[in-house]
Amino acid sequence: IPWSIKWSRPFCQTLGHEGFWGGHTGPWFHRTEFGFDWWDMKRDDMNSNAILRAKWAGPKGTNLYVNPDITSGRFLVNWEPPRFPGYQCQSPIWGSSQPDATACYEHMLSNPACGKRYVTYNNGGCACYPPDMGVCVAAKVSGRLTWDFEPIPSSVEGFSLSESPLHSGKRCQDIQWKYAAGDATDCLEKIMTGGDPDCGTKYITWNANGGGCACYKPSQTTCVTTSESGRMTYELVSDPAFESGGSTPAAPTPTTAAPVTPEPTTAAPCHTRTDSCGRAHQLHHQPVPQRQALPGHHLGGWHLQR
Repeated sequence: IPWSIKWSRPFCQTLGHEGFWGGHTGPWFHRTEFGFDWWDMKRDDMNSNAILRAKWAGPKGTNLYVNPDITSGRFLVNWEPPRFPGYQCQSPIWGSSQPDATACYEHMLSNPACGKRYVTYNNGGCACYPPDMGVCVAAKVSGRLTWDFEPIPSSVEGFSLSESPLHSGKRCQDIQWKYAAGDATDCLEKIMTGGDPDCGTKYITWNANGGGCACYKPSQTTCVTTSESGRMTYELVSDPAFESGGSTPAAPTPTTAAPVTPEPTTAAPCHTRTDSCGRAHQLHHQPVPQRQALPGHHLGGWHLQR
C-alpha cells in the first residue's frame, strides 16, 4: 500500500468522523511530537487494510477553531453544561439516538425505566441510568458528557474544598485511593459520606486523568508532595455553620385534641334605635369569634387547622 494512502486514510477518517475537536485528534492537530507505525496484515492482498499505531507526546496545543456544536448548545441541557465532562457512570442504559443533549434529557424524563438524576450524552448517543442508582461510579470515557441533576452542595458533613487546589499535578505522601469520582466535589462527597475510618479531613486528591478519588489518614496533618500528572490535591475547609449531628427539630405533635371555642348558648342582646326618618332598626351585638386552635399547623403559640 503506498505511503500516501497509508497516511491519508486515517487522517481523513479521523477528521471526517471527529472534526478538529474529537478525542483522537492529538497526533494530527494538537501535539508537538508524534510517531506513526503501519503494518500490512496481508501483504499479498492489494485490498487489505494497513493497521496504524500512533503515539504522541509534548504539550497539547490550543484549538484554533471553536466547535460549532458547542456554541449551538447541542452539548448543553437547557443551556446547562455537564457536571462530569469526559465521564459516564456505571451501568448506562443506552437508548435511541438523540439530536442534542436537551432532547436526550427529555427522553430520559419520559422513560419510566430511567432514573431522573443522571443522564449521559455522546454525540448522538443517549444514556440514562437505573432508577435506584443514587451514586455515580464515574469512568473516564472520551466524548461522554454526564449531567447530575442534584444540586451541588456547598459543604459535605461540615467540610468544603478550598477555592483552588493546594497542589496541582501533585499528591501527598501515603495516599489511599478509595473511589471513582467525576470531579473533585464528587470525590469530597464520597469520602465524607463513605464513613471510611481510614479517611481524615485534612486533604483529598482527585485524579483528573482518570477519576480516582483518594483520602489520607486522620493522623496526617502535613503534605509532602510527589509530582504526578492529573493529580489535584485540596485542603479541606471547615464549615463554621455546620453542627455535627444537629438538625432542626420538628414541631411537637399534641397528645390531646386542640380545644375548640364553644358556641354561645344564649342569643346576643338586641337593641332598637330610630334613624332620622323614624325607621326602627334592630342591632344585634355579635361576639367576635375566637380563632380556633386546630390540629395540623403551628404558628407561634397558635395551632391552626386547614
